[in-house]
Amino acid sequence: MKRPTERGGTVKSLRQAIGLIKMGAPMHPIFVHFTIALTSASLVFDALGFFFNKRSLTAAGGWTLVGAALMTLATLSTGLTSATRAPVEEGEARSFLRAHMALGFIFYGLLVAITFWRMSLWQSGQSVSWVYLAALAVVSLVMTVQGYLGGELVYRYGLEVEQAYRELPEHDAGSPPPQLVSSKATPPPARTKKHGEAA
Repeated sequence: MKRPTERGGTVKSLRQAIGLIKMGAPMHPIFVHFTIALTSASLVFDALGFFFNKRSLTAAGGWTLVGAALMTLATLSTGLTSATRAPVEEGEARSFLRAHMALGFIFYGLLVAITFWRMSLWQSGQSVSWVYLAALAVVSLVMTVQGYLGGELVYRYGLEVEQAYRELPEHDAGSPPPQLVSSKATPPPARTKKHGEAA
């Protein structure tokens, strides 16, 4: 079944842009980026704080970790919504989806566990250690693998993209590139001849 092709010209006003907004896009990719950014930032802040003995950086690592644990609740719930409405039959894509979902729950369990560990360190007045940093790196690695599988679902199999959205018009290789300025623009001034140039 061929999808409808995107139509319409360039958006030239705020009113046109607002008119194009429809809340039909999947929300899962939005929340995923918060989970990735906050978890990664926590690892970076904690590592820098540990190596340079900066309490402000380790404090930032703790707060970003708490933020990651909270935001990942939204990531999981929107991911479950996306998975239940995805028309994926048995096969390669379904296997990727199962692995992505299973790793999502494993990742969240590890994230909650390390968040409680971090809170216990804070309550006892201790700083992060090599062991804690290694554990957070493992959590980040699980997140990376899980994110890779999610990317494969979208970019290899077109999950929530292939069936739901309009196709972009194809560009003909022989056609000229689009103009970047209005065709009503004034032509460039004629080049003046230099002394000794042929007519």
